[in-house]
Amino acid sequence: MSHYMIHAGGAGFLLVLALNHLAGNDWGTSIMRGCVAALAFAMVARWFMRGVFTELHLSLYEQQVAAQQQPAPEAEAEAGDAPEPGADA
Repeated sequence: MSHYMIHAGGAGFLLVLALNHLAGNDWGTSIMRGCVAALAFAMVARWFMRGVFTELHLSLYEQQVAAQQQPAPEAEAEAGDAPEPGADA
């Protein structure tokens, strides 16, 4: 997950740095605001991706549980062909 945070932080830094520079702020102010934006963007990316990975993990777990509860088609076919042990014809 760290590469998502690095990319988000870098994108936030560059975006805020460029916007501050275009607004006419001096370089010191632009760089400081860019650093704060990098931290904020990384924290938001971490929060968002943690939610995404949690939901993906939950979805995978639910698929595995559903696959275990569903009987195999071969077992149903064999059970349907074999006579019941208590029934004598």
